[in-house]
Amino acid sequence: MTFLNSRVIRISTASILAGALVGLVGGAFRYLLIAADSWRGVLITWAHRWPHIGWLAPVVLGLVGAAVARILVVRIAPTAEGSGIQRVEAVFSGEATSPPPAVVPVKFFGGLLAMGSGLALGREGPTVQMGASLSRLISHFLIRDDEDVRAIEAAGAGAGLAVAFNAPIGGSIFVFEELTSSFTPWLMVATLTAALVAVWIMRLMLGNALDFTVMQVSPTQIWRVGPFLVLGTLLGVVGAVYNACTVGLLRFADRLPSLSSIHRAAIIGATVGLAAWFVPAMVGGGDMLTQSILADRYALVGLLTIFLARFLLGSWSYAAGVPGGIFAPLLVLGASSGALFAGVLNHFAPHPGVSPIAFAVIGMAALFSASVRAPLTGIVLTVEMTGRGDLTLSLLGASLMAMVVAMLLKSEPIYETLKRRMLEQQATAPTVVVRGL
Repeated sequence: MTFLNSRVIRISTASILAGALVGLVGGAFRYLLIAADSWRGVLITWAHRWPHIGWLAPVVLGLVGAAVARILVVRIAPTAEGSGIQRVEAVFSGEATSPPPAVVPVKFFGGLLAMGSGLALGREGPTVQMGASLSRLISHFLIRDDEDVRAIEAAGAGAGLAVAFNAPIGGSIFVFEELTSSFTPWLMVATLTAALVAVWIMRLMLGNALDFTVMQVSPTQIWRVGPFLVLGTLLGVVGAVYNACTVGLLRFADRLPSLSSIHRAAIIGATVGLAAWFVPAMVGGGDMLTQSILADRYALVGLLTIFLARFLLGSWSYAAGVPGGIFAPLLVLGASSGALFAGVLNHFAPHPGVSPIAFAVIGMAALFSASVRAPLTGIVLTVEMTGRGDLTLSLLGASLMAMVVAMLLKSEPIYETLKRRMLEQQATAPTVVVRGL
């Protein structure tokens, strides 16, 4: 009886159950997002049969999807707004209270509506917050100590990220490096267990394969790491600008009291739907776009177009205030910028060792490091998604340079900025209500 009541057994059991539940919910979420992307493509193809009025179909889809997703947030679970990762961090640090269980269905269906209709958002935000909420529900039945409850909740959040990107090690490192900034034996047991079980369940549902198929090119020589360092420097600037644009659009939207958040989301969804009419591949989470870049299917003009379009669409979509993250859009931006950098190098000084594919992989991790300021998480996620472990030295160098440049530019990590904005809104909410009354 003492053995069954021991701390390690309780934590392990709660982590296994949490991982299984997160794997089921996260796997279903990914499956339905894939189906939604396919259905959206079929709808746009069908609508092109009527070129004069067919554009209304994706516009209405984007408008309704974003508006309904925002209504779910406003009416049922306001804490489900945006990525949700900043709220999970605030809950773990004691700066915010845990959201109600209603956040899970709102994140699930709101995320499907928003991303399925075409908004350029990431699936990792919903899966992380759903993972934390589901794990908290399970821990209340098995865990007695508050510290262990928080460990299980953090482990569930890491399992959510692991399921989102099919990266159990990356999801675990995310908990230690970004979410908790701590490393204890109990947290490690809970995190590794939950990530293992969650990804195992997800792979049973969706298959055991890498997220991206990346062709193996010739290994990068040690003396050729220099161009990757230059790429990391440039992406440090890009990451700082992207963070500023994302937060700037959110603050701009806050200064429009005459326009409700639901109307704002509808307008953003409609504009994204219009973009989908002209370039269907440019909207949505962007996995297919990233895969095409990693397959080296675009010339310089195409890569530049992708980079500019997704830069604008990512920040614009996040301003809608609907469930959705920023990780996946960053991967598209990083891959396109890395491949574009390699293409420019090859244009002016052709060299067989400069591979757009390798630079695209490096760009994914470097831009993530500049924006989120979690280089180890970005590197391991990239390796697990692409299978390019041979680029670890270049990944480390570019990510380090990107992070240092972003710090020199005094660019705050994106989730730290979003968390502070969230806490400021909570602090001023009672005043706003009183004034309204």
